[in-house]
Amino acid sequence: MPEQFPADLIHRLRTGDFKLFELIFNTYWEELYTYAAKVTGSEEDAQDIIQDLFTSIWERREKLELHTHIRYYLFSAVRKQILCKFRDDGLKEKHLEKFITHSELRSELTLSSLIHKDLLNQLQQDLQHLPEKERQVFEWYHFDELSIREIAMMHGTAEQTVRNQLGNAYKKARPLLNRLLMFL
Repeated sequence: MPEQFPADLIHRLRTGDFKLFELIFNTYWEELYTYAAKVTGSEEDAQDIIQDLFTSIWERREKLELHTHIRYYLFSAVRKQILCKFRDDGLKEKHLEKFITHSELRSELTLSSLIHKDLLNQLQQDLQHLPEKERQVFEWYHFDELSIREIAMMHGTAEQTVRNQLGNAYKKARPLLNRLLMFL
């Protein structure tokens, strides 16, 4: 797991070090673009999202607060912009399932990477309403970032059982996640 972004680099970015900004852009833009294009299903929307993100970072560089690694910060910011776009386009409900279940991007979609601790706390409180096994599988998968195989081995069940429990948790948690999306 990458560590927190070094303070000296944050300081350089805040003071307008364009070469550092350019290095960050060149390092992450393609990965962010690919991610945004897969989730939105639109290369044009992905390009706009990434361009808006980096423009916003440069314009806000003097006030920029990074409490995690830059990669996590950027992916979190892209996720937030994608969700805002879905909400603004009236497609939130249609794309929510696609956004949550996009399996090859699972590690990038973990709820543990949410920046807003209060939203995460609210989600954890709401998850207490799920049946115990479904809640536990959901938490292991998203918060502890365990694979389905690892969960099945820990749980002593078949992988398909874990998939079913996770699917049931998604169905039951969807109203909770929708409520959280309204706050983004």
